Amino acid sequence: MYHLGMWRERLRNAFAEVNDGKAFTHPPTDVDELNDAELPHGIGTPLGDAAARLDLLLGELIELYGKLGERPFNWYAAAGTSEAVLRNSYTHPRVHLAGYWKENGHLDRAARLWEDAQPELRACDVSPRFVALAQYNLACVRVPQGELDEAMQLLEEALPASEVLKGAAPKDPDLAPLYERPRFQEITKT
Repeated sequence: MYHLGMWRERLRNAFAEVNDGKAFTHPPTDVDELNDAELPHGIGTPLGDAAARLDLLLGELIELYGKLGERPFNWYAAAGTSEAVLRNSYTHPRVHLAGYWKENGHLDRAARLWEDAQPELRACDVSPRFVALAQYNLACVRVPQGELDEAMQLLEEALPASEVLKGAAPKDPDLAPLYERPRFQEITKT
């Protein structure tokens, strides 16, 4: 929760700078280094406090988005303000929740998170990259569930929509049981 709050605060601050007519502070390029340095500061933060901060920041982010509307805004893979909010406050938390559930043996919960995300994202008429991210992450859960054919089908749908995911798949340890499949090799060729 602390980690999510820090990233939500960064985006909120960038939106506030744009709203004030200033050039916004771009996010750091070395995300892992920043996260590693920052996370120790969150140790001991009560869960309720972190959750309340997340809610407050989300409200501020929504308010600022209401003022800014959809506009070009480069924030990592996001090209506009809507995509930045979706990545920051919809898919990013789900990545961490699903990872937690996977690590703790709750594959059904992790899968449900990404199953539910697909129709929700389609209903928002978002870029196909967002639906692809949900499909990719569901494939990463289907593999340890032993559903290799379904994982392949999900990847066949997801990878054409995202060069980033297409490049990540051949190195993703979650997908290792698929590496030797000819179809996997074909769809991950760059």
